[in-house]
Amino acid sequence: MELRHLEHFLAVVDTGSFSAAAARLFLVQSSLSASILSLERELGTELFIRGRRGAEVTDAGQALVGPARATLAEADRSKDAVAAVRGLMRGHVRIGTVAVPRSVDVLDTVAAFRKSHPGVEVHVLHDGARDLVGWVVEGKVDFAITPQTTRATPAVTFQPLLTTPVVVLCSADHRLAGRREVNPQELLSDRIIDLPSGWWARELFDGLLSAKGLTRHVEVEVNEWFGVLTMVRRGMGISYGPLACIDRDAFGDIAWATIADAPVWQLGIVKRDNTLRGAAGQAFLAAYLRRCHETLSAQTGVPPSPT
Repeated sequence: MELRHLEHFLAVVDTGSFSAAAARLFLVQSSLSASILSLERELGTELFIRGRRGAEVTDAGQALVGPARATLAEADRSKDAVAAVRGLMRGHVRIGTVAVPRSVDVLDTVAAFRKSHPGVEVHVLHDGARDLVGWVVEGKVDFAITPQTTRATPAVTFQPLLTTPVVVLCSADHRLAGRREVNPQELLSDRIIDLPSGWWARELFDGLLSAKGLTRHVEVEVNEWFGVLTMVRRGMGISYGPLACIDRDAFGDIAWATIADAPVWQLGIVKRDNTLRGAAGQAFLAAYLRRCHETLSAQTGVPPSPT
């Protein structure tokens, strides 16, 4: 069994189709199909059910996913160990992230890290609505920058980066602009631009209304944070979200108000137990945390924590 066959197999699993997997791997689809067929022949079973809607993983294929990821991860660790002896750093890092405040944005770390370690590939995967904890558990990413949710599992740890209240967002001339401790019932007289179900800020907001015995009809959902901010800026309604996630450079004209008994939104690092796959992942996370501490301490005047 060749490692490339397992890599090709997981690419189809992750993308859901042979065509998408071939594009990700920069292969012609016929070569990818031949690779999967070779693996199926070696194992004596079908791994996918091919159809018009893509490639559905069979029970045998599902059984292979975990061992395949573990085998490729172990191969990466072996290569990293040899590279370390030669004084090099190689490998790849996969990071899952939601939209985050600029102070903890991972992109500046990517640029600096790649300059110091050109042999390391860095992949940043953005996902706004889905819970990224599952990606970490399944090994699709080395770690995730994501809100703390109730869906954490014993298989992962959560390391806080910042804590910020959920606030009301409105245009500068709105009646709520600048208000403090707004009664949640007052919000129901306005059109509320909602984040989709599954976003943690939405769950926190829904939980607040439910605790107050309040119900509402959801009129507008926007599956993109900057789209929500743009609609609020144009006076198309009010919304809600983590205060620290409002980009003041881009949306400095948006006003906000605090909410009575507002829930707290906490952002942090989710990773599997206390380790990361390979030296590259460990080094990247350490570099990212250093930058976060430096940036946040510069904003608050509190010295950065040691890492």
